[in-house]
Amino acid sequence: MFDRFCILTPLTPKLDARECRRLCKEIENYNGIAVGIDLTFVQDCTIEFIEELYNRAPLNVFNISPDLFSLFNVMDIDKRINLFVSEGDFRENKHRLINRKFSIV
Repeated sequence: MFDRFCILTPLTPKLDARECRRLCKEIENYNGIAVGIDLTFVQDCTIEFIEELYNRAPLNVFNISPDLFSLFNVMDIDKRINLFVSEGDFRENKHRLINRKFSIV
């Protein structure tokens, strides 16, 4: 943890309900501090994790695997959660990943 940021890195390849509860308890300890979740090791997640992310906005997530990123885009998670490419982008609050869903009329 730094003075303005807290970075949590789950070390499990799948975030299920149990891991989600553990992560949420940890997030509650850092109220008022920008919390970033580093998904470097995570390859899969359950709906409980996605619902918890959605309900705990504003959160910041970075180092997202391509599979999870496409899932987040389909479920419009980027509208409530800040998605970043890397930890540096999270710290600087730059280069947010946003799905614009453009269409040609």
